[in-house]
Amino acid sequence: MSIDVDSGLFPFPTSIEGAGEAAAHVIASASALKNMNELTLESLETVRKYVDNWIMSVVPLDYIPGMAEYLGGKLTKSILDVFEEISEQELGETLEMITLAKKSLDKGDVPFNFAEVEVRIERVFRALGLEMNDFGRFLENSNIVEKMKRTVTLFTLAVGISSVRDRLWIAESQ
Repeated sequence: MSIDVDSGLFPFPTSIEGAGEAAAHVIASASALKNMNELTLESLETVRKYVDNWIMSVVPLDYIPGMAEYLGGKLTKSILDVFEEISEQELGETLEMITLAKKSLDKGDVPFNFAEVEVRIERVFRALGLEMNDFGRFLENSNIVEKMKRTVTLFTLAVGISSVRDRLWIAESQ
């Protein structure tokens, strides 16, 4: 099952070059503000807008009902906390790689660098307090392209959810 977003509802196209790097930069800036205890609601809203913009470059997603709820229940960190384990550059490159890989997958092609993409996904997952092995139920019994699309979907959901949930909210929901 795929979820498609009507691009007519949004003021930007569904594929935005550089959206991943821009999101990583804004996330890193907000993370720095958080570390200085100067994070504002306006800063968080800016992060959400840039993450949403990146997500628009990845849709449609190969979503299976229950993915977001399951992933949300496992999530332990905010996107602002990933820089304890990865750099801004790595996050930006990963988001850009995901966008390009998804374009290939949507054409039915296996991206030549998907092994590297999976390693990067796992690194961001760990930085968010997630383990790839926890999501096998969504990846089993599918062909390779479908498995890759679902992996991208899980990653996209993780970035999206972690951008709207802060550490206090995550702790309270556990």
